[in-house]
Amino acid sequence: MVRRCTRFTYVVVFLMVCAALVSVTNIGQLSVFLRTKLHDVYGSDTGLYSTRFKLRGNLSLEYCQAVPDSLVGRLNIDIDAALQSAPPLEHQDVSPGGVWSPKSCVARQWIAIIIPFRDRQKHLDILVYNLVPVLKRQKVSFRYGNKTFNKGRLMNIGFTEAQKHDEFDCFIFHDVDLIPEDDRNMYTCSDNPRHMSPALDKFNYTMLYKGLVGGVLSFRGKHFTKVNGYSNLFWGWGAEDDDMHKRLFAAKLSVERPSITIGRYKMIKHDRKDVSPVRLDLLKTSIARYLKDGLNTLEYKLVETRLEKLYTRIIANVGDPPKNQTEHPL
Repeated sequence: MVRRCTRFTYVVVFLMVCAALVSVTNIGQLSVFLRTKLHDVYGSDTGLYSTRFKLRGNLSLEYCQAVPDSLVGRLNIDIDAALQSAPPLEHQDVSPGGVWSPKSCVARQWIAIIIPFRDRQKHLDILVYNLVPVLKRQKVSFRYGNKTFNKGRLMNIGFTEAQKHDEFDCFIFHDVDLIPEDDRNMYTCSDNPRHMSPALDKFNYTMLYKGLVGGVLSFRGKHFTKVNGYSNLFWGWGAEDDDMHKRLFAAKLSVERPSITIGRYKMIKHDRKDVSPVRLDLLKTSIARYLKDGLNTLEYKLVETRLEKLYTRIIANVGDPPKNQTEHPL
């Protein structure tokens, strides 16, 4: 008899994006130089601000443009193309594990993109199909990786595991069902946490409410640590992002956004499953709870790390939800 245990074993996709634009096949073997440089202000639409970045790579090369000439602006997103056609040319030079790096310049940030998902491999395939060309035009080299629900706990795992690979400047937490519609929305970090997805096609490209930070959210590591990461208590769908907004408020961190003409995303249609029955009750305790529920209470068991063609899949066991979800330890 084969025992099915898919309920409690989870998969996180983290996509580690490094912006050290040198020719490499394995980021872990990259010999790099470090230095700090003050860059210029480019404006809120792109999310690039005056900030200090650690630069990595062959410093005999020129630094990459903050806003590359290769950007095309508004994109025509074909949701079905990833599943119906051969991989585009942009994917052919990606090494196993999802590693790629251009040769022409030294980039400004080392980035990790963390994509949690559960039972939605199709959505991951569509996202990777569409996102890889965007990242290449933005001149960021990258490595992909994988995980799932409890979503908040998986975000924390992605952050923790990514730091084992390198010292990243920027962490981007990315829903698997959101496809960027404009490559001027730079996948980089600015001086404050940045909500990159204020405008979704599902909601006619309007932001639903002022405190929205769900979808795609970028953090510097020090800021993610300051808010103690995401809550570990939200099992099932809903409210972990609203909890994060309260953490940001409590930690006195401002949230920046691109304009709604650039911060546009197409949402892949899907059904909501396992809606959390206690999400609204938990939100009432967010501010009082955030320093004792998050990165500092994270528990998980790393099950497997596997190199796929376009990403690194990391499987972790995050434990079982409480039998009575109205009762929590905090």
